[in-house]
Amino acid sequence: MKKITLLLLLLAFTLGTKAQIANGSVAPDFTITDINGVTHTLSDYTAAGKTVIMDVSATWCGPCWNFHKTKALDDLHNSYGPGGSNEVVVLFVEGDASTTLADLNGTGTNTQGNWTADTSYPIIDGASIAELYQIGYFPTLFRICPNGIVDEIETGGLVSLRNQINAACGTLVGVQNNISAFDSENGLCSSTGSPIVKVKNLGNNAITSATLNVKTNGVVTATQNYVGTVNLFSTKVITIDPFLVDPTAEYTYEVASVNGVPVFNQNLATGNMEISVASEIPASVVVKVYTDNYPSEMSWRIKNSVGTIVASAGPYAGTSAGGGVDANTTKIHNVTLPSVNQCYTVELLDSYGDGWGLGNTPHGLEIFAEDVSVYNLPVGNFGTLLTKPNAIKAMAPLGVEENETKRLGVFPNPSNGIIQINTQDIVAVTIMDLTGKVVFTANNVNNQTAINLSGLQKGMYLAKITGTDMQTTEKIILK
Repeated sequence: MKKITLLLLLLAFTLGTKAQIANGSVAPDFTITDINGVTHTLSDYTAAGKTVIMDVSATWCGPCWNFHKTKALDDLHNSYGPGGSNEVVVLFVEGDASTTLADLNGTGTNTQGNWTADTSYPIIDGASIAELYQIGYFPTLFRICPNGIVDEIETGGLVSLRNQINAACGTLVGVQNNISAFDSENGLCSSTGSPIVKVKNLGNNAITSATLNVKTNGVVTATQNYVGTVNLFSTKVITIDPFLVDPTAEYTYEVASVNGVPVFNQNLATGNMEISVASEIPASVVVKVYTDNYPSEMSWRIKNSVGTIVASAGPYAGTSAGGGVDANTTKIHNVTLPSVNQCYTVELLDSYGDGWGLGNTPHGLEIFAEDVSVYNLPVGNFGTLLTKPNAIKAMAPLGVEENETKRLGVFPNPSNGIIQINTQDIVAVTIMDLTGKVVFTANNVNNQTAINLSGLQKGMYLAKITGTDMQTTEKIILK
């Protein structure tokens, strides 16, 4: 992270002067408690015939964070650790005594992000282990075989890690029909669409068929069959058949079976499926960018449905050391999207690779129409690129010569609670829930009227809009 680059270099230099424990040595034993209160003794693991892989890192270390984000150690844990065949123990050791638990959780001031989020193996705040093993630099990855011999190994993917274990500690066996379900994020252009999910084969046999269950608020609402080939350690994207999406619902999915038998680890085979529907906005909007302390690394762009950039800006004025005229401020851009009834993707970029997260002000991108927020994307450390496909959908602007019914509409939709009516006339608005119960009414509404529905529960509603010679009913979503 930028503000601790100097600290990183100083610590790297200091660590580099140590004589790190030699390869082929007998691993020093230790007993230590992880951040969840579980005790780990190295000699107990090796006596049980397990290979221990120990990642000694620091929360401020960029290369450590990049390796952590590959999820290679999660895959190892779930293939050959307790999530799979239970032949390997994976331990993460925070080796810098100056860091805190808050830094591990991503809320401190000396961290690259949340190290605990979605990490399946134990995390230890253990500077004493780093001292015991005389760490020369971060990250250092150790392999400790069941015979107690320790060697430093290379960071790499699951195949590399497996091969480095097999080369010295004995061949790993693994298990069959073991599949991992990724959490997936989907942006749909309309409320009826085909979300995608991603799975990875962590078993030692190829997967040729699978059955997936889609759950809405915990209840199975759809079943998807897959036929194909997913080889060992390969990842496959599976498209779910189209269905009507409620963006306020909680969607999950589970791989119920592979190759005609139940999956080995059902907990591993269950994932979240976040689904959002494009926010409907006018074609002419104001884009506000909330910069961080390094605006010279920030840029953004909006792409149409075929990937053509239709609006962009940045980088902004700043210095490589931080600060500058555009730091921690709001940059305002007037944007007209070229086509209506089309969805657009929003992308945020950071040339340094640590997102928009440094500084005391909120950071992100927000879109306004007539001073009303119609799309809001607050962010932190997203890395180099954050992509939100089908984030917004342009509506026909006021004054387009179409039939009267099409001129009526609600925006933004979905909404955080404040909506406006796309109309050139004075209309009456009635909001009903899906049972037909009237929950809101207003008369004398024009296109400048902000209707506040934030007091209603999240979910789907029907908006009946009535003018002097026109009427329409639209589904709206409060999120």
